[in-house]
Amino acid sequence: MKIGISTNTFFNTTANENMFDIMHNMRVDTTEVCLNTFSEYEKPYVDQLAKLKNGVNVVAVSPLSTQFEPQLFSPSVRVRADAELIFKKVCYACFAFGAKFYTFRGPINFSRSKNYSFTHMAQRYAQLCDIASMYGVNLSIKNMCWSYAAKPDALKKLTEICPRLFVTLDMFNAEGMGYDLREYLDVCAPQRINLIEVADFGKNGWCLPGRGKYNFERLFNELERRKITAPVLMSVRSDSYVDYVQVRDSFEWMCSVYNNVKS
Repeated sequence: MKIGISTNTFFNTTANENMFDIMHNMRVDTTEVCLNTFSEYEKPYVDQLAKLKNGVNVVAVSPLSTQFEPQLFSPSVRVRADAELIFKKVCYACFAFGAKFYTFRGPINFSRSKNYSFTHMAQRYAQLCDIASMYGVNLSIKNMCWSYAAKPDALKKLTEICPRLFVTLDMFNAEGMGYDLREYLDVCAPQRINLIEVADFGKNGWCLPGRGKYNFERLFNELERRKITAPVLMSVRSDSYVDYVQVRDSFEWMCSVYNNVKS
């Protein structure tokens, strides 16, 4: 298992072009690259950014999904086609970075409606998996609190009907739905989990791992017991820290906790 940092942690504090050097200086060797706007999906930008990896392994690419992913499921052929153009650009970004996974959210379910068909949705997921596979990429559905995969039972159902989907588990969204991350581990096959994103939380809200009350030792023990080898990446808001020294210290603390469990 690798411990790393998602570039989401540095959003609004520095440009993407600087993030690899920041992580390299922290001795972080594993990341998820987050692309945040339409110009960042374009091939010239992606190719230039990929040259700056500086030895950091990119396991997944994550776009700002609400810009186009819900439109991939539109009943309108024209809307779907336009969204697919962007989808393919993100798939190419995965290829350029050497990432095997696309962190995917899909359609929005703000109303938390239960009146939908996973079977119908699965047909579209199969088509998107086919497109991604042409770039050597797998779709990994994330348990966003506003998505159709927000709850453990829904995530279980979706991955059963769409067996080609992988899973990205996010602690922030799990807790936002009132679930412990381990409840999602219970419904996912270990080999289908490709990424786990973590933060911490205390009396004043979300914070860097090690500064809150979450029991990371218990989490790492659970992952070891279940033989889950997916990378665990810190993913926090930029207002969770004052400077990068705090981020580095939190990363090193996570590594220390995991190494103690592993030994």
